[in-house]
Amino acid sequence: MRRLRFARAGRLFLLACASGWLGACAPGEGSGGGTVVISAAGDADGLFPPVARQSQSRQVTDLLFEKLADLGPDLVTAGDVGWTPRLARRWEWSPDSMAVTFHLDPRARWHDGAPVRAHDVRFAFAVYTDPAVGAAGGSDIAKVVDSLTVSDSVTCTVWFRNRSLERFFQLVYTLVPLPEHLLAGVRRDSLRTSAFASAPTGNGPFRFVKWEPRQRIEIAAVPDFYRGRPALDRVIWSIVTEGQTAAQRVFAGEADFIETLSPPEVADAATHADIRPVKLPSSIYGFLVFNLHEGASERPHALFADRALRRALAMALDRSAIVRNLLDTLGLVPWGPFTRVQWPADSTLQQPPFDPDATARVLDSLGWRAGPDGIRRRGGRPLAFGLLAPTSSQLRVRLAVLLQEQWRQVGVRVDVERLENTAMGQRVASRRFDAILFALQTSPSPSGLRQVWTSAAIPMANGFNFGRYRNPVVDAHLDSAVVAPTATAARAHYRVAYQALLDDAPGIWLYEPIFVAAASRRLVLPTFRADAWWMSIPSWRVVGGVPAPAAATESR
Repeated sequence: MRRLRFARAGRLFLLACASGWLGACAPGEGSGGGTVVISAAGDADGLFPPVARQSQSRQVTDLLFEKLADLGPDLVTAGDVGWTPRLARRWEWSPDSMAVTFHLDPRARWHDGAPVRAHDVRFAFAVYTDPAVGAAGGSDIAKVVDSLTVSDSVTCTVWFRNRSLERFFQLVYTLVPLPEHLLAGVRRDSLRTSAFASAPTGNGPFRFVKWEPRQRIEIAAVPDFYRGRPALDRVIWSIVTEGQTAAQRVFAGEADFIETLSPPEVADAATHADIRPVKLPSSIYGFLVFNLHEGASERPHALFADRALRRALAMALDRSAIVRNLLDTLGLVPWGPFTRVQWPADSTLQQPPFDPDATARVLDSLGWRAGPDGIRRRGGRPLAFGLLAPTSSQLRVRLAVLLQEQWRQVGVRVDVERLENTAMGQRVASRRFDAILFALQTSPSPSGLRQVWTSAAIPMANGFNFGRYRNPVVDAHLDSAVVAPTATAARAHYRVAYQALLDDAPGIWLYEPIFVAAASRRLVLPTFRADAWWMSIPSWRVVGGVPAPAAATESR
């Protein structure tokens, strides 16, 4: 039995083996590549790829399932240049560029041994575009793809509705081929709650082992994976519960990796000789969403239906000071509803200025006058609202307090309510909130913004337009950007939509983190992709482990 933990964690590791907690401890299993434990702050919301929304879910499903091709490290989403073949060994375009034909690798297998075939791609297309499923990105695929036909067992052709800059990206980055032989008999509206969604059969470099909700998720290397066995034996996401933080588990030697450290934790990591900090590129931004309606009704919100009031609240915030307080040097003030790694990112947009005096003038003009206690009132009603913050994110809990204080200084009372993830999800789904703090991991493509701020996203099961914001200008320009023929034309449309969102202030974009992970020095890690650091896990190694087969090394 090889020790895979730090020396001080040996006792914990041995106990884990004795109890069967780590399947990799079983005699005769694995290649000697080792087990890596990732400390995770939250659990998955399901393991069925079309509806896996949480980052935790994506980390697991992206290793269990392979797509037709994979985005290159430079994250270019225009055209198909730089994409890496995966299930599809190659592809070619029709002379009129209205169709692309994929040739699948005949060696690919589902984890139950069945071959991956072209009809699995066709089946997945039908699932993703079925409204009953509510697949993330499904409506985007339906807008650009007319149909998908099968020529033979390893050849399928995608027929596009129109020419657009990111149609290859919208299809291939989103669509995950699914095993038709296992799912064809399941009702589409039941797929997200099916047994498969909790124990999936994939086709990727790792297979599913076990999911114990709110405790751990475990996957294991596929020994005969057609592109070469992963270097590791197993990967376990250990879900943090009350009483300990995700970082503390790494510092204590109970886990090998955590994707995000807070600034104080970065300093703490430097005191541990067996841990090293690792900078990760970020594709996440945090923001506040106003509910523009009263609860789930269509009645305008008593406060936030007023654009002038929303803008005044935005101008009351010193976002630079907030970011410094929260993240020290590990954060940036967003330029808008996007991250800097996305290609249309625009630093020249006009931001709501930090101007408390202007805020006071606007609130005065709207009839909100300061009372004896400093809180503004109009018609006897205080200028007050509730703000939800998830207890799973200490960052956002602290952010809520900072916002509360800055708004108090201009006469606004904010009642912060901290909720655990399940309760938070219920409140958001039922629209029972005034304002909420949220964070999104963005797609490399800016087109994902349509799922957050367009009117079409309001009824979507996978949409993030929780505040039910509507602006036809934003709708039109985001739609036009997606079908634009050139990057220059698309950039112009995105700029108009971005500026309209900043001017309307249906939300306030508050921080863009610079991530620092913590890793055991026993890990040999490659470079990381900004949109999905976990895609490199198949090539992670444990120092002192038996080398993976040559095929695995060569294929990566």
